[in-house]
Amino acid sequence: MEVLTLKYLYDFGITEPELEIVEKQALVIAPNTVVTANDEGWHIEVIEEKDADNIVLNWRTVTNITFYPNEIVSEIDFTSLMELSVAEMFRRFAAISTKEA
Repeated sequence: MEVLTLKYLYDFGITEPELEIVEKQALVIAPNTVVTANDEGWHIEVIEEKDADNIVLNWRTVTNITFYPNEIVSEIDFTSLMELSVAEMFRRFAAISTKEA
């Protein structure tokens, strides 16, 4: 696994396009499959298309993981998870959540 900073192209417009590039820290867990974070939790995403500048144009969210309390998200560092199996990663999340709740 490795940690990367990826650029995603978002369209925030409702009736007119409002395109914006958003940078996200991503933990690569498989080819074209990453874990990204937001304020409430993590997303496991499959990257389907990038442009010539390596900007993610299309992706599919496989699952959302919400942490309680939400502060746990900001306490978890992707680089500390790089050497763990996916199962061990989730075991540690459960332990953190239980301890903090």
